[in-house]
Order: sequence, then structure tokens, then C-alpha cells
Amino acid sequence: MPDWIINKDDVPEERQEWSWKSGRYTRHRKHISVALGNTDEQHPFDVELTRLPPSTSPCPVHAHTHRWEFFIVMSGQAIVVRDGEESVAVEGDCFMQPANIRHRIRNASDTEELAYYVIANEHEEDSGQRFEA
Repeated sequence: MPDWIINKDDVPEERQEWSWKSGRYTRHRKHISVALGNTDEQHPFDVELTRLPPSTSPCPVHAHTHRWEFFIVMSGQAIVVRDGEESVAVEGDCFMQPANIRHRIRNASDTEELAYYVIANEHEEDSGQRFEA
């Protein structure tokens, strides 16, 4: 197989746990674009397969200055926050979070895992800001 084709099952999964202010955040991710070489030569987009354990979120409410994010829910049920409004997204649902919009995703289930792809445009001047929920 050429080096520009990979199978998501061959991408290593990393577990991230961190805290900020009063929140604790957890995710398991397969950083697919990094596995395809998005390290030395920046790709125009970043692709990640993320799994969230029950009742968790990978991050606080935040916004990016230039980056847009496109989500595809693969399994489970998510609570999606966008500018203070909460919505439910389920398997097969797709949505975008534009630049400068406060947003967050979290697992709505107390028992089931949430899995989704997030695809973001890369921008060298992007910075982010976190907000308390």
C-alpha cells in the first residue's frame, strides 16, 4: 500500500486527560492527518477520530479565531453547544462549528461511548480562547 493511504485501524490511539479551571476533560483520539504526515509539511486540514467515554467532554466551551470544524457523528449521542444553544446530534448527523463561534461537544450518554470524526481547516494564525461553561 502506498504511504499516502492508511487504514484508520492502523493509526495509534492516544488517551488525553486534562483539566482547566473546574473542568476535567477526556478523549481517545486517532490523529489521522498526523499519521498521513501532517507534521513537517502542514496539510490544509486536520482529521481526527475521537471517542468520548460516557458523560465526558474533550474540552471546555471554546472558539477558534480562523479554524472551522466539521463533525460527523459515527456512534452514540452528543450534546452540541453552539453560542450557548444546546442541540442533540446522533449517529449519521453532521454539523459545522465556524470560526469565532463558542462551541463544545460532549457525550450525552451515561453508559454508551460517543465516536465522531472532526475535520478542521488548518490556519497558521489560528488561536483559541476557552470559556467557562
